[in-house]
Amino acid sequence: MGHWRHMHAMTPRDADAAARRYFEEHYEVIAHHPLVTPRPIRLPLDNPDRRQCRFCGRDTVQANFKNDAHAVSNLLGNKSLFSLNECDDCNNSLGQKYDDQLGKWSNLARAITQIPGKKNKKPKFKGDDGLVVEAVESGLSIRVPTPHSPDELLAGGVPEEIELTGDTSSQPYVPIRAAKALVKVACSVSPTSELGQCLNAIGWLMGRQEIRFSQFPVCIAVTPGPINQNASEVVMLRRKGDGAEPYLWCVVQFCNIRCQVFVPGCPADELWTREGSNRPVTLKHYPSRFGHDWPFGPTRFFWGDWSGQKPVKTSAKVSFRVAKFIGVTRPSEKSP
Repeated sequence: MGHWRHMHAMTPRDADAAARRYFEEHYEVIAHHPLVTPRPIRLPLDNPDRRQCRFCGRDTVQANFKNDAHAVSNLLGNKSLFSLNECDDCNNSLGQKYDDQLGKWSNLARAITQIPGKKNKKPKFKGDDGLVVEAVESGLSIRVPTPHSPDELLAGGVPEEIELTGDTSSQPYVPIRAAKALVKVACSVSPTSELGQCLNAIGWLMGRQEIRFSQFPVCIAVTPGPINQNASEVVMLRRKGDGAEPYLWCVVQFCNIRCQVFVPGCPADELWTREGSNRPVTLKHYPSRFGHDWPFGPTRFFWGDWSGQKPVKTSAKVSFRVAKFIGVTRPSEKSP
């Protein structure tokens, strides 16, 4: 494959302006859906006369379409967006293979942002050393392991920020399978007109064909502050011309976290995906929906290589800004 070329860092204002200009020039939005709405959003059938699964190719005679197929995993808080082009078998098998891996990677983030998962189950993160982060009726509950005592926390007075102490390592997950969960989202929400560009990626997801990667870049963005599920969305982008950018980009925002991934194997990307190609490929983060002047701080952008095929753990540094200090309950004390 071609070489990945990342854009250099700038100030938040300049980076935001440059990103907006870049995407306006090189891409167009072909799908944009919220993940939480009062009424369900059902993506249209590829063929109005014959319901057929995009992934296995079977129709209603050969497969069941009884269950709601989430176009974006409900682990990420999708309560509204469903696909009519996915059979029950593929929905179950792809979810077990890929969505579960993405869920393990994002467990801490989902617990902190209190995203309800399957059947509205409240998320809970447990570190190996006793750290527990979970959504409860009153909000977010955090239990830190010893020896991090309240006295240590307040030694210098009430802090402006509190760092989350303890083992924040994720559950073991396979990076390429987590990446495939995002690619599966892209293949699900892509309009029928672009389905031909997704067929190689679908074959890759289903194990019918192999696509090799020296690295599989996933763009990750984290925005601080109170952000609820009204911000959760999926955006599908298509390259305007024959440039050095991937033809199809998919952006998935769930509360404070955003993942951005390309669709591999698009025929429109043949110039730089063919084996032995040295053509550089440009990757740039889609601009934050919150802008550079977000009052709780700018969005932070990261790159991850998710090509690994063996289980790994990742950890995160997390801190909370103190808006109001009410009190501390020590382990030996009873809550009021």
